[in-house]
Amino acid sequence: MNETFRPKSNFAWAGTAYLLIVLFAVNSLWVMGDNLQIARDLALCFILSVAVYLFWIKPKLVLRNDVIEIVNPFRTELIAYSDVLELETKWSLAIVHTRGTSRVWVAPASGKQRWVAQEKFGWISRNAPTSASKNEAMGSMSASLDSLSGQAAYMIRERIKRSH
Repeated sequence: MNETFRPKSNFAWAGTAYLLIVLFAVNSLWVMGDNLQIARDLALCFILSVAVYLFWIKPKLVLRNDVIEIVNPFRTELIAYSDVLELETKWSLAIVHTRGTSRVWVAPASGKQRWVAQEKFGWISRNAPTSASKNEAMGSMSASLDSLSGQAAYMIRERIKRSH
């Protein structure tokens, strides 16, 4: 069974961008009297629409039964689970494999602000009684399940465990 990883926020950003592009096109058609300027504006709308598709809608991570499919804006790559050497989540998910390193566009390391706030202002509540799980040392935010890169890495690790 294939699993597709793609943040829902990408669709929200794309929808907002498309709405703004449509409003710009309507404004150009309504206000402009010069046909050459209207053509330029509509060409710009087309270029921006393609860019929105390439950067927010097209990228995805598909976990197939035997391979990982990474669909980035300009390239699609297939990586066998057996070829995966390491999963890095520092800035975005990077899959280190036998043929090199592949970045996954749909899995950025989000949640940095929450991690910084916890590290900076966490001293205020450090002496408050909490459960044992809260007192354990935290890893990096990019590797936690609160970030997109951590979620994608977790899904890949689970697939690798099941394949062995």
